[in-house]
Amino acid sequence: MRKETQDCPCHGKTLTRFVQPIILSILSEAPCHGYVIMQKIARTKLWDQLMPDPAGIYRTLRDMEKRGLVTSRLDQEGGGIGRRIFTITEEGLGCRRSWLSTLHQYQQGISEVISMLEQEGGWEEDGDGPACSCLEQA
Repeated sequence: MRKETQDCPCHGKTLTRFVQPIILSILSEAPCHGYVIMQKIARTKLWDQLMPDPAGIYRTLRDMEKRGLVTSRLDQEGGGIGRRIFTITEEGLGCRRSWLSTLHQYQQGISEVISMLEQEGGWEEDGDGPACSCLEQA
């Protein structure tokens, strides 16, 4: 894949709506600092080792806290500037269950779109076909 098209939406690099269910899943394992959450998000296939935008993650965490999905506390261990530790709430666990249902519905829809694209022909497994011209139009 050419570098100039790697960030194009058609390559899936704008799937930020999936941040919330990933955060809920991470926090259901154990409370975490924001930086640890970002590292774990980067290890998912959706981010493919790319670190998510810290401002966006912290904004999402603050929003989730306002909505009662997570709580945070300041960790002063080790001196220096304290870091926030985020914990999932009961409401967050319920939201996580809802996301599971929603993602199954998305998965069915995505499977349908994949089938449509495959039927239209031109599918190349190696991805070396013509590059998307989306970025050239910007």
